[in-house]
Amino acid sequence: MAPLSSSPVADKRLVSMALLVALGVVLHRVEALLPLPSPWIKLGLANIMTLLAVVYLGFRDALVVTALRVVLGSLLGGTFLGPTFFLSFAGGMAATGVMAGMYRLGARRFSLVGVSVAAAVAHTLAVAACVYLFFIQQEVFFHLVPVFMVLALFSGILTGVAANLLAERLNAHQVTLR
Repeated sequence: MAPLSSSPVADKRLVSMALLVALGVVLHRVEALLPLPSPWIKLGLANIMTLLAVVYLGFRDALVVTALRVVLGSLLGGTFLGPTFFLSFAGGMAATGVMAGMYRLGARRFSLVGVSVAAAVAHTLAVAACVYLFFIQQEVFFHLVPVFMVLALFSGILTGVAANLLAERLNAHQVTLR
């Protein structure tokens, strides 16, 4: 049987994606250990890896990184195929789409912090829509959305600053992920 042939570029891209997924899962699990005021509030630290995937690998690879990160994180956390898995998946896909769109259309206009804040808002809106559609079909739920939006602003800033620092470090050391 002949070995599968691949190019060094494809190998590097695959290794980069695997590294981003692994780091995203680690951040996802570390975040689960942090004491936060509510089980519904997350900092979104794993989204740092998705943002780096958008910047260095592109939209399709970022979707794969996000999907694998959510699946593996939920398997390790014991929530696979439960409500939190589906909420996380929906929010992650929405956030990744917004990240990619904003980065592609406005990389010169928006910093990674701005892209991250928009992604955090998209994540929050997607999760809120899913919660409303599938779990709490009462309009009073929407009174909580502004609170979650303020929290998304702060988590988006934190995640964006961290991603920006990592990207600057990677660029300074001329590390490429492609």
